[in-house]
Amino acid sequence: MRCLVGTDLEDVVRFRRILDRKPRLLSGLFFAQELDVAKTAPHIDQTLSGYWCAKEAVIKAFAPVLGLDIWNIEITKDLRGFPKVVIHHPEVDLISFQLSISISHTKNYATATALLTIL
Repeated sequence: MRCLVGTDLEDVVRFRRILDRKPRLLSGLFFAQELDVAKTAPHIDQTLSGYWCAKEAVIKAFAPVLGLDIWNIEITKDLRGFPKVVIHHPEVDLISFQLSISISHTKNYATATALLTIL
């Protein structure tokens, strides 16, 4: 068994600027479902920042095992509302793993940590 960790931190203002100046860019960075959920959140910029951090954290955790891009990673929620990761990559089924993700944000910053356990 091997454990790998990825983490990321972002300034929420970055996503507020994208929302204000280049909202079309978001559809290239996030899945439609991610955008739909973020639009219902009290602070869309904080939610999108958190999702971005989660995607980056997963990329970093998987880096020694599998090369992922931002477009391979979708952040969803489980039945209890906790963040869940769906990986859209043809080789991910060849790896036996468990993945846990934690996302947090404040008015100014978002962060996420991914814990990948290779079984």
